[in-house]
Amino acid sequence: WLCVFKGIASVGKVAWFTALFPYVVLTILLVRGVTLPGASLGLKYYLEPDFSRLLDGTVWVAAASQIFYSTGIGWGTLIAFASYNEPKHNFIWDAWFVPLVNCGTSFLAGIVVFSVLGYMAHESCVEVSALDLQGSGLAFVVYPEAISKMPGAPAFAVLFFVMLLCLGADSQFAMVETVMTAINDAGIAPHRSKGFKSAVVCCSMSIFGLLFVTRAGLHWLELFDSFAANLTLFAVGALECLAVGWVYGITRFAADTVEMCGVKLPELLLW
Repeated sequence: WLCVFKGIASVGKVAWFTALFPYVVLTILLVRGVTLPGASLGLKYYLEPDFSRLLDGTVWVAAASQIFYSTGIGWGTLIAFASYNEPKHNFIWDAWFVPLVNCGTSFLAGIVVFSVLGYMAHESCVEVSALDLQGSGLAFVVYPEAISKMPGAPAFAVLFFVMLLCLGADSQFAMVETVMTAINDAGIAPHRSKGFKSAVVCCSMSIFGLLFVTRAGLHWLELFDSFAANLTLFAVGALECLAVGWVYGITRFAADTVEMCGVKLPELLLW
C-alpha cells in the first residue's frame, strides 16, 4: 500500500527497483549456474528441441498462457498504464520492445533455471526429466532444493527469494493500479482519496489471498492457475481483438496509429 497509495507516480518510482533488481540476480545466478558441474545436462534438456511435442495441444496452451501472463495481455494492465501516456506517445515502439524484452528475459531465466537443475540431476545421479519441472513445484521446491546443494547456498538462496519477492510485488503493483484506474475512471467514490481507495483494494486482495496460504493453498493455486485464469485470459484477449478489429474498426485504428505515431501499419499486420 505504501508503494501504490499515490497512484502511478509512486508505483513508477518503486518499479525501477523491483523491475531491474531481478535482472541483477538473474545475471549472478547465470554466471554461477553455468559454471556448476552437470550444468550442460540441464542446458541440453532445455535447448535440444523435441518436435514431436508440437503435436501435443497442452504444449500450445502452456505457451499461450506463458505469453499472456508475462506480457500482461488480457489483464487490463497494459490498457490501464497506456492510458497515462501522452497522446503522441510512440506505442508502436512499445509493442515491439516489450515482447522482445519479455521473450529474451524468459529465455535467460530458462538458462539460469536449467543450468542449476542440471547440476542437481548430476549430484543426484538422475535424469533432468526425472525432476519435478511443472507448476509451482519448480520455483518453490525443486529449484530451492538445487540451490541448497550449491557452494555458498545461503547467499544464493537469499538472492533468489528476494528476486521472487520483487517479481511478485511488481505484478501486484500492476494489478492494484489496474483496479484503481478502473475505479477512478468509473467515478466510484469520487469524494474518497486515492490512499483510502487503494487501502480498500489492497486489504481486499490480501483477504482473498489468504486462501492460498492455507494447508490446501497449493491445491487452490494450481486450480486457479490451470482452470480460472487461462480460459478467462484467452476469452478476454479474443474479445479485445474483436472489439478493436470489428466494433471500433481496423481502418479507424490504423488511422489513429498514423495520427498518433506517424507510422502506417502494414496491411498484413492489420489482417
